[in-house]
Amino acid sequence: MKKIYIISLLIIIGISAKAHTNKTYNFTQLFPPDSCKVLMPDISGKYSGKCKNGFAQGNGIAEGKDKYEGHFKNGWPDGKGKYTWANGDIYDGDWNGGKRNGKGKSTYKKVKADSVVYGIWEDDKFIKIFFPEPYNIIIARYIDRYSVIKVGEGKGGNRICLKLKRAGFDNLNVTNYSFLADNGSYQQEGNYFVYDQVVFPVAIKINYSTPNKFNTGMVDVVFQITIAEPGDWDIILTN
Repeated sequence: MKKIYIISLLIIIGISAKAHTNKTYNFTQLFPPDSCKVLMPDISGKYSGKCKNGFAQGNGIAEGKDKYEGHFKNGWPDGKGKYTWANGDIYDGDWNGGKRNGKGKSTYKKVKADSVVYGIWEDDKFIKIFFPEPYNIIIARYIDRYSVIKVGEGKGGNRICLKLKRAGFDNLNVTNYSFLADNGSYQQEGNYFVYDQVVFPVAIKINYSTPNKFNTGMVDVVFQITIAEPGDWDIILTN
């Protein structure tokens, strides 16, 4: 009877050992998310993203009192990243070893309008202001030509005036019009679309449908731009 008990026990152990040998573990089971360390105290509450050797490495999001979205190295913000403080201030730019190093954009929250500064940092210290390009065209689809012109310094209020043209005249054959912007107050003045009280930098995306220049069909226009320099601007799109 004793021999039978021992043989049965060995069989059970063998089956159990085989089951553990065949069991597979994914990365999350072996290294749960909270084992991936972020070394900056104010963002070390929770982390989601890539890891290496138990530290945040690669792209990820870390959040504690403050929040950081971007690239990490050895547990520190490193590379390109966006840091948001608890009071709403934001730095979006270059990092090295958990410190602001290189070019970046700082946005300081204010009651009426945010204050934006483009600058160069070294070991977390502001060195000097740098000026980005006044504007940057991202997409210009189904447009024969376009003009982006600064017509004033914005003393009467920063504004953007959109003028749609076709064959040298105001384009009155526009449908499905859409103007998406980070901010601003919209009004239509005659055939023009005007946005007042704009806070720069501003990102804008314009969509509309119009007949092509040969009048043989419709085209769906897409125009996307960012304007960094404050002032009064005219955007002229010609089909």
